[in-house]
Amino acid sequence: MTAMSGGMPGGVSRRRVLAGLGALAGLGALAACSNDAPPGTPPSSAPPAPTTTTTAAPPTYAGEAALVALGAAVSGLAGDLLGQAAAGAGQGRYGAVPGTVAAFLSGAAAQHVAHADAWNRLLTAGGLPAVDGAPLSVEPALRGRLDAARAPIDLLGLAADVTATVAATVTAIVGEVTDASAVTLAAGVGPVAAMHGATADFLLGRPPSAPADPTAGALGTDALTV
Repeated sequence: MTAMSGGMPGGVSRRRVLAGLGALAGLGALAACSNDAPPGTPPSSAPPAPTTTTTAAPPTYAGEAALVALGAAVSGLAGDLLGQAAAGAGQGRYGAVPGTVAAFLSGAAAQHVAHADAWNRLLTAGGLPAVDGAPLSVEPALRGRLDAARAPIDLLGLAADVTATVAATVTAIVGEVTDASAVTLAAGVGPVAAMHGATADFLLGRPPSAPADPTAGALGTDALTV
């Protein structure tokens, strides 16, 4: 038997085999490197983080600011309710509403809206947000009464009660605030609200009377829902 050179078949030397294996290893490493991002390539962008929206917390009023906010809220509620009553009367929603009643409702509504604006100006002058709407715990029940109204007498009864609440509340505020502007405003709003109540009572045929306690039925700052 013929002896094989270097112990490998076909005369291939061990050195050449090892050199071939080294070349294959080098090609494998080169292929692995080709899968990596070349230097300077920016990394793939990650999906954007989900955006979240935050709702601003409602304002919180404290101290005398809460009393001013209460004045704004109760005047605003009266203005809105009486304004809706006047609008509904003009649309025939409550039957035949006498012109005197309709004029009273619309005139009183405008004055209460003006009072609410005046209260809110005091708040914004002090760097606080104005009261939005009528955030009061009594609002749903009073709106329910307006929704249930079917005749002019229902509107006048609601007007008498709402304006009595405004008058009592604002009268109570006069004795609790110390800011001169708030005192002046409350002292002017109270008598106007009382006049509205007396007018509603007169149109209802009720005998004139003065409350023994002008603050009876007043709302406190705990009635605020902000």
